[in-house]
Amino acid sequence: MIELPESLIADSDTSCDSVGSDDQSRKSNTHYSPSNPPSTVSSPQSESPPSHTHASCRAHMLSEDTMINNCRAKTNIAIHKEMEAFLEALLGDQTKVGKTLFQKVLEDGVAYWSFIVNTTICCDLLLRMWVEKQDEDGVEVKVESVEEEELEATSLPNPHSTATKKLRLLLKEGIIVLRPLPFGQTSFTFRAQVDVGEVTKDAVVASVSALGRTTTSATRSTTTASITSAVTGVTSRRGIALKKLGASGEAAKGKKLFCKLADLFYERFKKEDVIDARRKADFIKNGIPNAPPLTEDEQKMIKESMGLVEDVAPRAKRIAGTVNESVEKFLHRDGEGGAAVGISVAKIDVAAIALFTELRLLDTYAKKIENKRAAIREVWNDLDGTRGLQYTRSLSLPGGFQDRLLETWITWDKRVEADGRWTYIIAICPLEKYNGTHHKVDGAEKMQVATARGVYIVKELTKHTCEWTLVQQFDLKISIHARLLDIAAKQNLGWANEVQEKFRRNGKEVDREGVTALFEVIKERRGVALMEDQGGVFERCEALLGEEGGEEGWKALESTSQEVKMWMKYFPPKKGERSVGTGRAVGVVDGSAEEVAAWVVDYCNNERMRISREEGNPARLELRELRREKERTFATVKKMPFLLDNREFVIRYLVKSEEGKAMVAFESVDDKVDYGASKRMTRSFIRGFWVIEDLPLRGGAKQCRTTMVQQMDAGGAIPTWVVDKKMPEALSIVQEAIDEFRQDDRIDAADREELSELMEERWGEEVYSEGEQLLIEKGKATIQAIMDSANLKVLQSGDLQVTLKLIHLEGDKLGTGIGETVIDAEMEELAAFEYMKSSREATKLHHEKGGVRKIVERINNHCQYYANTRDLKVPGFKLREWRNIVVWKKESADKMIVCYDDTNALDQEHLRDPSVVAASARIIWEYEKLPEVQGVPQTRVKFVARINIGGGVPTFVMNKLIRKAGKTLINMRKKFDKSTEIDASRRASITQKIGAKERVGGTEVTTQFEALVKEREGWERPSWIFGKADSKVRVMLAGGQAWGSTSLLVRGGLEEIAAFIWDFRSRANMEISKDVERTFEEAAGGDNKFKRIVKRRQKLDSTHGLHHRDRIFTSEMNLHLVGNDEIVILFTPHRGPLTEGRDLAVDALESVAIRLRNLGGGRTKLEFASELELGFGTSHRARQDFVKRRLEEVADLAIYFQRLVPLDASKAEDGRVIGYDLMWKVDSSKKRMQRFKEVAEKCTALRELCLRYSWMKVMLGAAVEGSLSRNRAVGTKLICISEKEAIRIGKNLVPSLMSEQLASAGVNEWKVQNRAVRELMEEQVWFEPMVVVIAKGIVKTAAWGLMARVIVGAVLSVTDLATDIVVLKQFWDGGEAQLAFRNAQLASLSASMGLLLIFVVLQNRKKGILRILRECLIVLMGGKAPVDAYRVAMGAEQEKDTQVDPMTEMTLSKCIELFAESIPGIIIQVNAIISTINSREDVTMTAYLSLAVSLLTTGFASATLSYDFDTDPQKRAFNPEFYGYVPDDGGKRALLFFMMILMSATQVLIKAILIVVLASIGSRFPLYYLLGDIVFYLLYKVAWRDFTYWVPFEGVLSLFVSGLIRVIIKFVVDFAAIMHFRHPYEVGGLYFSLNMFLPLLGLTFLLGMDLATGNLSESTLKLLTSLVMVLGASLIILLAAFLLLMSKEYRHTFFSFESGHKLTRRNFLEGDDFARCQVFGCHKFQWTPIRDKVEAWVKEGWATWEEEKPDWFTDQWKASIPEDMKPTKGKGDVYDGDKIAAKNEGDEALIVGGKEEQNGRRRSIVDIISGQKAVSSKVMPAGGIKKEINEEEFLREMNRRGSMSM
Repeated sequence: MIELPESLIADSDTSCDSVGSDDQSRKSNTHYSPSNPPSTVSSPQSESPPSHTHASCRAHMLSEDTMINNCRAKTNIAIHKEMEAFLEALLGDQTKVGKTLFQKVLEDGVAYWSFIVNTTICCDLLLRMWVEKQDEDGVEVKVESVEEEELEATSLPNPHSTATKKLRLLLKEGIIVLRPLPFGQTSFTFRAQVDVGEVTKDAVVASVSALGRTTTSATRSTTTASITSAVTGVTSRRGIALKKLGASGEAAKGKKLFCKLADLFYERFKKEDVIDARRKADFIKNGIPNAPPLTEDEQKMIKESMGLVEDVAPRAKRIAGTVNESVEKFLHRDGEGGAAVGISVAKIDVAAIALFTELRLLDTYAKKIENKRAAIREVWNDLDGTRGLQYTRSLSLPGGFQDRLLETWITWDKRVEADGRWTYIIAICPLEKYNGTHHKVDGAEKMQVATARGVYIVKELTKHTCEWTLVQQFDLKISIHARLLDIAAKQNLGWANEVQEKFRRNGKEVDREGVTALFEVIKERRGVALMEDQGGVFERCEALLGEEGGEEGWKALESTSQEVKMWMKYFPPKKGERSVGTGRAVGVVDGSAEEVAAWVVDYCNNERMRISREEGNPARLELRELRREKERTFATVKKMPFLLDNREFVIRYLVKSEEGKAMVAFESVDDKVDYGASKRMTRSFIRGFWVIEDLPLRGGAKQCRTTMVQQMDAGGAIPTWVVDKKMPEALSIVQEAIDEFRQDDRIDAADREELSELMEERWGEEVYSEGEQLLIEKGKATIQAIMDSANLKVLQSGDLQVTLKLIHLEGDKLGTGIGETVIDAEMEELAAFEYMKSSREATKLHHEKGGVRKIVERINNHCQYYANTRDLKVPGFKLREWRNIVVWKKESADKMIVCYDDTNALDQEHLRDPSVVAASARIIWEYEKLPEVQGVPQTRVKFVARINIGGGVPTFVMNKLIRKAGKTLINMRKKFDKSTEIDASRRASITQKIGAKERVGGTEVTTQFEALVKEREGWERPSWIFGKADSKVRVMLAGGQAWGSTSLLVRGGLEEIAAFIWDFRSRANMEISKDVERTFEEAAGGDNKFKRIVKRRQKLDSTHGLHHRDRIFTSEMNLHLVGNDEIVILFTPHRGPLTEGRDLAVDALESVAIRLRNLGGGRTKLEFASELELGFGTSHRARQDFVKRRLEEVADLAIYFQRLVPLDASKAEDGRVIGYDLMWKVDSSKKRMQRFKEVAEKCTALRELCLRYSWMKVMLGAAVEGSLSRNRAVGTKLICISEKEAIRIGKNLVPSLMSEQLASAGVNEWKVQNRAVRELMEEQVWFEPMVVVIAKGIVKTAAWGLMARVIVGAVLSVTDLATDIVVLKQFWDGGEAQLAFRNAQLASLSASMGLLLIFVVLQNRKKGILRILRECLIVLMGGKAPVDAYRVAMGAEQEKDTQVDPMTEMTLSKCIELFAESIPGIIIQVNAIISTINSREDVTMTAYLSLAVSLLTTGFASATLSYDFDTDPQKRAFNPEFYGYVPDDGGKRALLFFMMILMSATQVLIKAILIVVLASIGSRFPLYYLLGDIVFYLLYKVAWRDFTYWVPFEGVLSLFVSGLIRVIIKFVVDFAAIMHFRHPYEVGGLYFSLNMFLPLLGLTFLLGMDLATGNLSESTLKLLTSLVMVLGASLIILLAAFLLLMSKEYRHTFFSFESGHKLTRRNFLEGDDFARCQVFGCHKFQWTPIRDKVEAWVKEGWATWEEEKPDWFTDQWKASIPEDMKPTKGKGDVYDGDKIAAKNEGDEALIVGGKEEQNGRRRSIVDIISGQKAVSSKVMPAGGIKKEINEEEFLREMNRRGSMSM
């Protein structure tokens, strides 16, 4: 909130104290610029209320003697909204319920307000409000409380129904004054006399505080107090000035609600960042231009401050370790006693004026939040009308030193440099140097004054970047070692890093801006003469080129790039120099000469600095002090391999340019460089020269020929030949320049457009030679021969829109392939695309497909030679080379051809390599123009290919390559595909027709739909469900019948989806269905009737390798509009003309019913059901697969529409569907990557996201690939991510998933560790749900996903079992002496197995005997742990009729193992070891090793349970007050996990030793101790009414299970100290913490009092005492470190008194729907007191949940709700929320179904939908529950209902 001037808080109430002194009143408003100060307004005087105001302001249920102290209260805040808009909001409705004010206008002038006070208390107000006065200066609103009985409304709203207590805030003589403030704000002043009372049912009111505590008012007297509350918006927001009060505490209670009301208005409209931005913009626009001129004192102060820079900068030394940082830092001190001067220089990615404004405005909201810890922080702007300001703040020093007070005078100036750029200066000095007003603050006398001086210099570099030099000196007046002060000075310079990071932008974008700015400078300096020494450098460097035009001596090198040619030459060395090679590289760059020169000179740009750091180079920096005209000097230190010194290069760069040409010379110099610390390195030598010459524009793009020569000597002991061998790598900088300026798409498009224009307009001018014409005629003849042949063999092309066939032409054993398709592009465009073999896209594709070399020689406009050499990537195969002549010819305006044939014309100029096998290829492309479709050009393309790869490869192998060659045609079709646009245009037309169609009643249509969608007996849920689709399948045993249904949400409009289905032959429908053929004909009345006959032909796959004939489905398709929000589409079998001529296909029958229901918000629910009759001879599996294909079509339809949703419209649910899309039908890494490429290209949201962030595609690709890698966190900002960092982030996903049990927890860890991911998920709400689905898919399909979890679970169990067996064998071999140990070990194993069997029986008791037997068998085989881990890893949800979810099941199973096996085993082993030591025998190493393994295994299991529960995102979202103690930092997480392992192992060992020591005192003492401890714990739980366990068992079983689980968990907690069990549902926080130390204290007492001397020897006791001391100290240290390392806000959970039932009720009363739904997962005892509220919540929200289907609204959750709490089905309603028969007057539709035999087979649903009559055996009673009835019941039901139509 804004701290307002006192002139705006004037109050006529004489009872108010003065809030500000004269000095304070001169404070400039912290949010007003000097150019626009606020106007002074005074508050109006209070006036009498109007005649309709009642004398009593209290509601009718309140009486005078029950009121608490009434008080006068006033609040004044700045609202971040314009006055008119705020007035409208003040007097209007705000019905959003939550942490805001609920407002509802009940009648004219009367409003009801309500808000939450705390967790269980709400407060309301019933007010009459009217505008008393309104003008341009402000508004006055009168406010008075009214009584409920005067309202016309019978009841008030109840927005906070879960609150258990309601207060009523009563206002008298209230007035609200609004005044306009700058920057779109409003001054809000609210004064009133305030009373508070509690609203109770029996009209008895208690005195209530704002915190909800009550006292009986009858036993205490009331007092009157007057309170003034002034609320500010700065740090505490509320500064309170009080008069002497008779009962100040009681008065404070009354005013808190009033202040809370004001805070709610502030929070509702809070836009602190917006106000800050407006203020900064105003300062730039008005404050800087209109600033007063500098005074003499200010000029002098600025001069002195700049003198500090000139004096200190040359002497300052670089701080060690900062040379490679993005901020350069230096430090200087004059002698030992002088104050240190710190200097930092940083490049900031923001405009200079913006950074200056950021530094100058010290009183913004953001600055106050940053410095909120300062006890004193005040800013006085415009000191005495000058530019200066006074800044006073306190500094808190560590170590008990007295706090310091800094009082500074700050002013500023701006200057224009010689290069025309602005420089801004902010000078700082002690306030004592200012000869003017000095403002004082309270509390300053308690602090010691410190001094500060310095200067900020902000220099403009480009329009959006600047260089910030910070020089500052602090004198804290403290006597400590100088090094400590230096450390403080260094830390203070870290502020520059924070500012740089705040404004950091994408490095490449900033680099481009820098190059552009430098290019402008180079361009301006054309022709400017070089200095004498600079000219000498150019002469020496240019000599490296050799004689002009001379190529003698240059030897070609093997280039690292296809786009750069490289050579090397040795020049004779000069005297004293070594003979080193000179390299030369030449390439063409898509930029102007001067732009490339600017890029070369920009040696320390962001990208190069990033690469240098990633390579591990110790330093790379510019020596700014050596910068001159046309010259820059840089230093870099290159990292060398082990045993070699690093190499230092100090290089001088010079540039000169002229029209069309630029040159850059660089050479080593001998200047010394300050690296901050002495480094062992060898100085190296380098010299080079760039010649960059402009080329003609190509498609509007600039190009230049770039030649670079370089000579380098690494020096030291490295031979020159080693350096020369690295020359190609050094010359690759030319390739970097090519990549930096690359414009491939633009240049290719320009070349293609030029060729297309030639083909389209000037093709008639082309003259063809005899050989060219012969080639064309040969190609045409080949195509004609193929088309006339009847011996074409159809091949599977893999693309439904491309046909591919094989033929053997006469006399040719080698097959010829022909492909045909229609492409959405102009004929000439396609021909040009194919013909342009020299295009950059074609070159890139050539190399991606194994291309080694390519030659393209142009002969004329229509003919070229094309040679390419490829690696077939087949082991043992040599390279293949094809040499072709390519000719195109346009036969007519609608037809053209491109022909390839073998040629030897290139052999003379380009000799063939004998090691390369010559191959042959004849290829023909024929293009024919077709009519446009929906405005999109169409071209039929035929592709003929005969390919011989040579080398003796058999012809049958080469014939199989035809399919591979056909991909060329498929890729061309996909590149130019515009199916989405074509289908969308057709769909829009159909949508309009649907909108105009008449709506009809839905009785008959709904009946037919229900008949088909009704579940078939014996249905099952398939395992291949898409996302959240509700799919069911039933395959009948006879007649080739099958049935399937599914329902899901589709992201599209109702009519649009219906139009998609109706557009039967659309490309999308063909691609989704994979139909061989689709045809239709309109029924009578045309398309407007929406009735047609459709036919689809589909292949029927065989599961036994047989060949099934195709199936033809002919149906009558009808579309019905049922009301405004529902459409039903029915397909019924039809026999007619379309079924004739079906060749070898078989008729099949299918009935389909589709219902679409509009859910609003662009969402539609689609319900689909299909019943098939495929005929006899089809297997069960074949029919199941056919139904699966049908249901997959529905999923693909949802995917199609999801892919159309744009980025800005995507929501969380969209993200989940995109994730399902990415993981749909994939089961390997390769398929995931293929699917990802498809989705990234077709999904609009993903495509737009990848365009917004260029690295997004590679990051997601690395994540989806799911390969194992090391986790390396990336802390770079989202907008600054490089492609390399993006790949690293993507690869981090897998190790994050491996470190967590749950995929969602793994994604959360991935988000926490990588800053860019965290920012992206905050920006795009759909991204995290998408990644969670992807993560689950990766875990399911990746081998490591199963292995990691199953192996960990198995290893833990097997290791524990193995150690037990080893120990058991030792006991067995020990004879009678070890008999007791052996029996105890066997008993623990048996108890563990028995308890696990009992648990699985209880968990699955409602699932049937087979399920129970299966689970018991898993237990008996020792596989419970890995099976549980597998289920959790697979993301399995809680099944219906089970008691707990898989995660809880795994936890309880592990607790049982710990309780009955692991912990008793440890006790037995410890007892055996101590007994052996006590008997003076040697303990074997195996015994110690076995004990260590058992301890670590127990500790690991305990830590894993706690860690998995706490890092589960759902649990953190549900109960953030408890879950979250594990920190987000990855390193801290690992350390905390390790600590929990050690703590648990230590606790187990201490407790085991305690049991053994007790046994040495008396054999029954351990039993007494354990039983007593458990009995006390159970009594404690009973006393707290928390005995009943939260798991929802019923009756006596509940008591038995509660007691058993309580005992097990208590036992496990005592020994293993599992952190999760401090939860209120389990042991509880305080009890858990006390239990941690009781065993240690008890053991220390026993050993210290020598109570165990009876059976233990003195040496054994000494050994145990020493061991206990070590263990105790370790436990205390570990626990202390744990508390320090964990998130501190969760430490209170270790001392909590809250019980489980209180937590359950609190979660329901305070939580959202997700938190409330958890109540049914708990025992009903815990929420019985609030049962009425729970029931009300269920009934109110059921219909909404049915529509929206939140994640928690599952069948299992529904089943957990008592039947009497579910909403009863009203007239016309249906349980699942579907609005069936909404216009059927509420009558229940008679559901048609049943079984009937006709001609020896079951009567098909086809007959029912076709209109044949049947008698139903099932009806839907009025109550809404289906039930079987007999004939008499049926007649009675019909009579009860009355007449109804079928």
